[in-house]
Amino acid sequence: MLRRHAPARKLATHEFVAEVLREAITTGHLRANQPLPQDEIAAQLNVSHIPVREALRQLQSEGLVTYQPNRGATVSALGPDEIREIYEIRAILETAAIRRAVQRLTDDELRRAAGILSAAEATSDGAEWGSLDVDFHELIYRLDDRPRLRELIDGLLRRVDRYWLMLGLMLTHREQFEREHRALLEAVEARDGDRAAELLGRHLAGAATRLVAALELAPAATA
Repeated sequence: MLRRHAPARKLATHEFVAEVLREAITTGHLRANQPLPQDEIAAQLNVSHIPVREALRQLQSEGLVTYQPNRGATVSALGPDEIREIYEIRAILETAAIRRAVQRLTDDELRRAAGILSAAEATSDGAEWGSLDVDFHELIYRLDDRPRLRELIDGLLRRVDRYWLMLGLMLTHREQFEREHRALLEAVEARDGDRAAELLGRHLAGAATRLVAALELAPAATA
């Protein structure tokens, strides 16, 4: 049921519907290529068809929903080449962000980043680990004054992050990722933008390789 994903109703109706569907898609509750019938969504969320239609258009613009002939709206599916491309674009944007951020991060922000890594290393819950991973990266990119860049990075992350959850991979490579996170934090603490960008590029390339390999072993995740 979609109601379990519903946030507090403080949003406009179409934004509320979009948030519910976005959460269900990015957590893997709604899977790739799954139909999104407007009648059922409207009934489950107790709204009219108009905000559902507007929400689906919004999610289509974010790459989470696709309109297919004779099927209507479905959850978007990504193939290996598309995932590689998304990670390549992420690397361009995120390395640029971290080069800019290293001289701007405060000591307090660096302490918070270290605390996030410690919390991630202590958890055994995959979803929590993934959330902390996102928190860490967003903090060290310091994008509060770059809302458009944040929107681009967050949008690309949403497109691929759901596959890590759907395939149960969040903790599979944690030891490697946690070592890479610690090395990345050390470079940021040293205010070495070139080193931080290099490490981040490798980190994202490795993540792409591991995710594509897992998808190729479990093609049903994209079917």
